[in-house]
Amino acid sequence: MGPRSGRGKGPVPNVLPMETRVRIASALVEGTSVRAVERQTGVAKSTILRFAVELGEGCARLHNRLVQGLCEPDIELDEQWSFIAKKDKRVTAEDPAEYGDVFTFTAFARRSKLVISYAVGKRDQATTNAFLADLRARVLVVPQITSDGLSVYVPAVDASFRGCADYAMVIKQYGYSKSPDHKYEPARDASFIRKTAVFGAPDPKRMSTSGVERYHLTARHINGRKRRLSLSFSKTQRSHRAAVSLSVCTYNLTRVHASLRVSPAMAAGIVQELWSVEDLVRAALAEPAAALPVPQALTLPAQTGPVRQLPGGKGWLRLVSGGSSPSAPSAPQPRPLGAVPVPSDPTEPEPPPSERPPPTPEPKRMVQLSLFED
Repeated sequence: MGPRSGRGKGPVPNVLPMETRVRIASALVEGTSVRAVERQTGVAKSTILRFAVELGEGCARLHNRLVQGLCEPDIELDEQWSFIAKKDKRVTAEDPAEYGDVFTFTAFARRSKLVISYAVGKRDQATTNAFLADLRARVLVVPQITSDGLSVYVPAVDASFRGCADYAMVIKQYGYSKSPDHKYEPARDASFIRKTAVFGAPDPKRMSTSGVERYHLTARHINGRKRRLSLSFSKTQRSHRAAVSLSVCTYNLTRVHASLRVSPAMAAGIVQELWSVEDLVRAALAEPAAALPVPQALTLPAQTGPVRQLPGGKGWLRLVSGGSSPSAPSAPQPRPLGAVPVPSDPTEPEPPPSERPPPTPEPKRMVQLSLFED
């Protein structure tokens, strides 16, 4: 049977109506499987899969245009596990290279709850380098970056930011439990969280990955391909990347964050109002191909210490305070020899000027060292 014709004017393209496209997209971003969407909408599975890839790749182009030029002082990094076609232990030598475990790397803004950057691939150095390079191209201020203990982050952050970032690791040490009740929540030991500064002078109070880990829980509800123990896993890497792009744009643009009362994109100043799923579908399908963002010169966030920029664009030399904790009580100062103690009785006369203790010298102030000629 040949292609359908319209009154002798040639073949009619098989294009879904916008109402049907919105229905399919609305179901997909709620974690619904493709087979379930087929039953709900009456659209063939192959058509749904084609449309999902087209929509997801349009969302990737939309993200590249909107999410750049950000001034986010705190960024959290983490990666989320999934798999393509089969898990690593089932992969054979005859299978394609894309089969097996796949990870979604996410850069999360702690202040606006925005997903700044993401990358889909293996948990290796190449994917991490591309992920950090994309993150570097989207920010305009020197951030404090916090990640887990994955070792490939260290050379990737160093290569992309080159000293223009305060980088720390938060390592969570899980214990082992034989109880079946803790299958998906490993036991924790006494020293569960360990924070380590890697580059720069990160603030220990701002070292955290809780925000990005909570986002990954939301991502599993938006993107059904990431759920565990289900049949909604991806069969190709292209379709998985498209699904991740769709879920990221859905979270950034169409979902109201409970703690912000606005969408993350609104909190970051990217858009002025909350988008609907129809707005997202129309914008993604109409988004043209464009070049990726390029890195811009970074500036320092608001801070009080003196700063001197290093030559060759290698970062800044900053004076940071150290020593004991501000909440710790200060040690008692020794009394000068021959000093007369202050009388506790207010009726007792003050000692003559010749017997009064010498004045306490003012504490020395921190001075910025001049390491380079002006």
